[in-house]
Amino acid sequence: MNRVALALLAGSISLWLIPPAGAQVRVLNPGFEADRFSLWPGTADANGKAIDGWSYQGNVGINPIQPSPNSRPGQDPAPFFDNGGCPEGRQVLFMQNQASLRQDVDGFVKGTRYRIVFRENARHNNAPERNPRLRVGLGGEILVSEHDVQPVGEIGIREMPFARVESAVFTAPGDGAFALVFETTFADRVAVLLDDIRIEVVTGLEDAEPERGKSPGR
Repeated sequence: MNRVALALLAGSISLWLIPPAGAQVRVLNPGFEADRFSLWPGTADANGKAIDGWSYQGNVGINPIQPSPNSRPGQDPAPFFDNGGCPEGRQVLFMQNQASLRQDVDGFVKGTRYRIVFRENARHNNAPERNPRLRVGLGGEILVSEHDVQPVGEIGIREMPFARVESAVFTAPGDGAFALVFETTFADRVAVLLDDIRIEVVTGLEDAEPERGKSPGR
């Protein structure tokens, strides 16, 4: 193959790997670092009833909480985040029992392939066999099926990384925003921990998982 052909081939590969202009999607407050909760145990309802960039239902909040004059001596600032190492920043979100977390994520480009990537863990609470369940949807379609979430480490040991989860690859059916929803479905003294939520463009030459199920709707 001559140099001109090699140059043309290299150029075509480069174009194939570059996502379409504007196709990058940004999740707001993906690592839950924008808020500073100080009231124990860190629920959003007790700390202004808001989580920046997200809406929620149920017992949802952020750990660890920040020191404040109201803090009690010896009080654990992270009663829900009781194992595993924080994947991004220093805070994680918790969803206790049955709860939901939602963000209308903008920037999707019709025909572009994406996947949802996030980190998950479960509260240990000296009952590691009692696991919460989580599912993730986008635009009304389930892209991460309901599954058990297990603690990554022993209680009080905050070293083991959270588990990395990737959704099925999907194709955006239109431009604009779609609702990203996390739902916990088991309500027996359990909690899911989330961090580092992203939506990635899947380029043509990646060894990506085949598309499954439906594309998200509005």
